[in-house]
Amino acid sequence: MNSSHRVRRKMGEALGDFGMIDPQDRILVAVSGGKDSLSLLDLLRAHAERAPVSYVLVPVHVDLGSCQSKAGVLRTYFQDQGYEYRIVETQLGQDLCGADDLPESCCFHCARIRRKLIFDTARELGCVKVAFGHHLDDMIETCLLNMFFAGNISTMLPRQPLFGGRLVLIRPLTYCREQWLEAYARDRTLPVRAAPCEEGGPRSRRRRIKELLAQLERENPGLKDSLFRSLMNVRTDYLPQLPGAGCGHVSVSGVEHVE
Repeated sequence: MNSSHRVRRKMGEALGDFGMIDPQDRILVAVSGGKDSLSLLDLLRAHAERAPVSYVLVPVHVDLGSCQSKAGVLRTYFQDQGYEYRIVETQLGQDLCGADDLPESCCFHCARIRRKLIFDTARELGCVKVAFGHHLDDMIETCLLNMFFAGNISTMLPRQPLFGGRLVLIRPLTYCREQWLEAYARDRTLPVRAAPCEEGGPRSRRRRIKELLAQLERENPGLKDSLFRSLMNVRTDYLPQLPGAGCGHVSVSGVEHVE
């Protein structure tokens, strides 16, 4: 099975399993300019051509305002593809990454601010759904980050209502492996640009988790698939709980990664 067919099939399964798209949805697609978000936009557009429901895609890019800005490349791409789009201009790259009073990485702060800007923009554009390009590897890494550094068992949700259901986050690439998306973006010649901050540098917790998982899977092929299945197979009866706490202390919840 070639990479394009596999990615399309697995995304379609996730869309159906979690009921991510409804008729006449306006979906804001958060596009960073990396392989994952650009692949997601391309995949959702192809899916719309054969889907039983109609929906509109609105790509939105938050420009970090750094010297490695992707805004120009993405603006050209969105225009060439005929999208209604929005470029949100910021100075995050200068304000955060140059600050002296932040912890080991500015990634958490940058992500939090970008998410708020995305949510505000979705409201302005009348989009009830926001699609992120997080994939299977991201979900595994997030779970381990939360276990190691936040003291809880949780990860990203494939479909997550927010603000009383007024906004819904969807992650259509939930069943897709990162390496498949790398091949897909290359095959489709998408205008992928390198990440400007390299995920927080060599001390990044997420980068260390990613490297650890890569090493373990080299030694144990299929390890990541097994870890992902475990997220939906939590046996709370075999986990320690304080008396009277109930099973609510152990869950796959919507708590985001600690970095």
